[in-house]
Amino acid sequence: MRITKTTRNQKTNHKFENTGSQNSIWLYGKHAVFAALQNKKRKIFQIISTKNTFSELEKFLNKAQLSHLKNSVKIVEGEQISSIVGRDQIHQGIALNCSKLIIKNQNDLLEELYSLEKEQLPTLLLLDQLSDPQNIGAIIRSAISFGVKKIIFCEHSAPKETASMCKSSVGAIELADLVIVVNFNNLIEKLKKIGYWCIGLDGNSETSISKISDYDHVALVVGSEGDGIRDLVKKNCDVLAKIKIDPSVESLNASVATSIALYELKK
Repeated sequence: MRITKTTRNQKTNHKFENTGSQNSIWLYGKHAVFAALQNKKRKIFQIISTKNTFSELEKFLNKAQLSHLKNSVKIVEGEQISSIVGRDQIHQGIALNCSKLIIKNQNDLLEELYSLEKEQLPTLLLLDQLSDPQNIGAIIRSAISFGVKKIIFCEHSAPKETASMCKSSVGAIELADLVIVVNFNNLIEKLKKIGYWCIGLDGNSETSISKISDYDHVALVVGSEGDGIRDLVKKNCDVLAKIKIDPSVESLNASVATSIALYELKK
């Protein structure tokens, strides 16, 4: 096995690949990188690792039957990784340059849903006006944990894939089906015709979150912490549900609220 090594004295002259330009991304952190390496839909361009982290990386590649990727590894100093991913980021001695995730559109989603029998329809998660990468990463982690893989964003506020989003999802984003649609209200109307109940989280509702487990085939709509779900989207929901919290607390973090709702749906 041949590993390219860059010494501390060489680091100022070393250039790292960014193959794919706008379609590539540098990921960092063990969980995010290891999960991305197993995603067959990603193209792997380059892996950089410190000497201390390489032994763990090598064990992972062998176990995951990805030993052929060892030829893509370059051993570098931690400072060089920091210069790429950001000096304030905890990269754990590893980074990966790879292609970005494939994003589906409304037609892709509906085509798949129409092909399923009604009892096979999966739970959907619609994120309205949420754009913070770390918050979205945490939401994706919760969604995957509760078996919800289809996560839908509205085009006007859809976040771009970022390294911090992938890291905060602890690699769970690799298991998600990410969808961007032009118009949430149009999608909601079509989902209702398929057989979905659209349930929105709303702190002003009289309906308890505990009631949402009574519904089959749910499309759960979650809004931002400050503004919540947009008015027209809220109007088009079949049910609005409230998570009861202490009145001295203004609101829950969106990722926490989503986790609670998904837990109730799982009951």
